[in-house]
Amino acid sequence: MSRAPVLDDLTRIVDPQTPALFPGGSALVYAAVHHPAEGPAVSELRVLSLPASELADAAQEGTERGPEQARTLTSGDLDSNPAVSPDGSTVVFTRKAEGRPALFSIPAEGGEPVALTSGLTVAGMPVFSPDGEHIAFTALADDSAADPTPPLVIDGEPAHKVDGLGWVGTARLQVFVMPAAGGEAVRLTESGNCTAPAWSPDGTTLAFAHTDHDEQGVPFTRRVGLVDLAAPGTSVRFPFSQTGMFSQTGMGGPLLWSPDGAWLVSIGETRTPVGINRLLRLDPDSGDITPLTAGLDRNVMGGGPGYPGGAPAWGADGRIWFCVREGGQTALRSLDPAAESGDIRSHELGDGAVISGLSMAGGTAVVRLSDPDLQGEIFSLDTASGAVTQLTRHWEEELPEVSFLPARPVSFTISDGTRVHGWLLRDPATQGPAPTLLDIHGGPHNAWTGVADAAHLYQQVLAARGWNVLTLNPRASDGYGEEFFTAAVGAWGEADEQDFLEPLDTLADQGLVDPQRVAVTGYSYGGFMTCWLSSRHPERFAAAVPGGLVSELHTLAASSDLGRYLRDIETGAGNAERLSPASYVDAVTAPTLVLHGQEDQRCPLAQGELWYSRLQENGVPSRMVVYPGGSHLFILNGPVSHRVDYNQRIIDWVVEHTQASSLKD
Repeated sequence: MSRAPVLDDLTRIVDPQTPALFPGGSALVYAAVHHPAEGPAVSELRVLSLPASELADAAQEGTERGPEQARTLTSGDLDSNPAVSPDGSTVVFTRKAEGRPALFSIPAEGGEPVALTSGLTVAGMPVFSPDGEHIAFTALADDSAADPTPPLVIDGEPAHKVDGLGWVGTARLQVFVMPAAGGEAVRLTESGNCTAPAWSPDGTTLAFAHTDHDEQGVPFTRRVGLVDLAAPGTSVRFPFSQTGMFSQTGMGGPLLWSPDGAWLVSIGETRTPVGINRLLRLDPDSGDITPLTAGLDRNVMGGGPGYPGGAPAWGADGRIWFCVREGGQTALRSLDPAAESGDIRSHELGDGAVISGLSMAGGTAVVRLSDPDLQGEIFSLDTASGAVTQLTRHWEEELPEVSFLPARPVSFTISDGTRVHGWLLRDPATQGPAPTLLDIHGGPHNAWTGVADAAHLYQQVLAARGWNVLTLNPRASDGYGEEFFTAAVGAWGEADEQDFLEPLDTLADQGLVDPQRVAVTGYSYGGFMTCWLSSRHPERFAAAVPGGLVSELHTLAASSDLGRYLRDIETGAGNAERLSPASYVDAVTAPTLVLHGQEDQRCPLAQGELWYSRLQENGVPSRMVVYPGGSHLFILNGPVSHRVDYNQRIIDWVVEHTQASSLKD
């Protein structure tokens, strides 16, 4: 008999991530991540042997390969980011060693891992040279390192802290190259933060994404650089046009060379400070930048923490395969770069699928896929036949008795004519008006997906107890085109508040929502909107739980690792006071629980402390919970004890303060 998820299930979930195919698609290696009840997360590398021809055969015969075919390659401390050598003999990966991520190597057939780096904090995916003789990677480098550490002098825009890495001082991410067999790591770049190294097919040039400040001091301008390895020493150049490139939209990784090495593919935009990313063709000889997806009004997704998608890749058919956001789905597309229109095609992997971690070899593509019934497993696609095969079944193996309650797609027309899409999670057995949790996603340029979601299990727990959970994609959400994506620029809160309030009214009119028992929660931008709604419309909410929040935009600009960008570009410095929830905090009446990571550098702890202290001064029932060591993304990758606690506190707070005591355990 099946049951709904419970929070303790978080300690049993095995999450397959970052699949990487061996040459020819003969096998794949992936990181299997799980969170024991005590201690930090554990990640091991596993290998699935599966000749490419068997993928199509299995799909046509209706058979599927499960995790019993996987063999454990490594079992260390957060083994992740696997890369396979061109001859398939070696896997290089990152492992936490001596308190920092380092590079390790292991024979693909198994053996003892060997450390390749020491004393460097490695970040991101290692990349083999085409001949397999060298590895490129990025790591923190500090030109001002000394003992004792000298005072940090900041003359321009601060870049001394990065969420997830913490206080980095004068250290910056730089590109290194080292022999694949081990040896000295040689630093190739000198300035800014450099990521996403990509080898040219002949191995003579490395491309990389470069992040720094522009001449006006605007932070996080991005561009693509090249390192000419064939020249004496190393020669770094930036040949491409650079007008109008910004962090959210400018040029950046992941990067992809054309097979002949004549040009590159980048994900980004060069037109506006805020807009959807496109695939761009970059020509080193002319410096020209040409959009390849100019006619596709959807955001190209390169993938990253909290954001699905994957690096673009060449298929055996000569097409570029890539990921886009489509409503609540992250979908697979391909294009012919030689065709005048791009000849963009869709490749379906199932209704409502959300994919990440794209890898391609031969005629095979593999991705991590979630859908409304599936928390996340690895699937393959035969690019010629379109046959889709599920390769792992970790959820069925570890939690066969657990079934997610289905979320029903909903759509609302707001009074100004805007259509807002979302999901209503409600147990079919629930009758009449029910207490309701409005849950708001972060970003704001992100999206709820409607898939089975183990990161927010409190939603399933509440729904099983007779609650509604309403997740909406308001204007500024991704997946609905650029006009929708930019609709809240300079108007956070003002532009999108009715996208939440009017759907609640509609559902109340339909007899589904009890308007006297509505709670609101959200994380990051969702925390901002929770503060905004509970202060601007205090009569609407019986309880509020903002997490990782933004409450005051001027102090955010002064203390966040993206503060100037968020204030000046997303909201406008002149609008900061008007758009700061702290300007209206005295109106809050709803009992409020503030949840925050101690080491959050994106939305620093002071944002939560400010909100909580003002509520306390005003006598509003309130509590603040701080998670030691927690970065901005601790709710996704922090210790499972913290994640369970976060979920449980949301449940307990909203149940208690909506007077729904009968719903408690």
